[in-house]
Amino acid sequence: MGNWEPTFDAAGGNSRATEILRESAKLFAANGYDGTSMQDIAAAVGIKKASIYHFFADKAEIHRTIVVLSLTRLTELVQDRQRGLERAADRVEAFARAHAQHIAESAPFYFTAALGYNEIIDPAAKAKVQRMRDGYEEALRGIIRDGIQAGEFRELDVKLAARAIISCLNWMARWWRPDGADSAEKIASDYVKLIIRGFLPDPIE
Repeated sequence: MGNWEPTFDAAGGNSRATEILRESAKLFAANGYDGTSMQDIAAAVGIKKASIYHFFADKAEIHRTIVVLSLTRLTELVQDRQRGLERAADRVEAFARAHAQHIAESAPFYFTAALGYNEIIDPAAKAKVQRMRDGYEEALRGIIRDGIQAGEFRELDVKLAARAIISCLNWMARWWRPDGADSAEKIASDYVKLIIRGFLPDPIE
C-alpha cells in the first residue's frame, strides 16, 4: 500500500507545502509539538526557516493543518469502506480496517492527530477538531446501534463498546510494524472479530 499524500487546498496543491506538512508530521510524531521547532522543520525539508512562512503563519498552523487533514482522511476512509455493506458486523470490521489503513499509509499524520489535540491553542480550530473526533466515534456508535436494533447484536453499552474497539485500534498503532508478519488491516479485523463475539446475543437453548 502506497503512502498517502495530503492535499492542502490553501496552498493550491503546492508540492513544497505538502513536503512541509509531511516532514512536520514525522517530527511531531517522533518528538511532540513542543519538541519540534520551525528550524527543525526547515532542516528536514531542506529549506531556510524563512521560506516556511510563505506557506504557513507559524508552527501552530502547520500542526493544526496536519491534525485536520489526518482526521478528514480517516473519516473519508470509514465512509468509503461502509458503502454496500448491510450487516453491522461487516460494517464494524470495515470501520476498523479503515482505521488500520490510515495507520499503515501515514503513521506520522495519524500519531500527530491522535496525540496533538491538547496542543491546539486556537479555540475555533480546537472546536473543529473536537467535532471531527466526536463525529468519527459517533459513526461507530451508529453502526453498533443499528446492529442492536436489527437484533444482530445484544443490548449493550454502545459508548463503551465503541471505545473498546477504538482503544484496541489505537493501541495496535503503537506496536504494529510495516515489516511484521501481518498487515495492519488483518490485525484490525482480528481484533474486531474477537470483540464482536461479546456483542452477539446468547444462543437460544
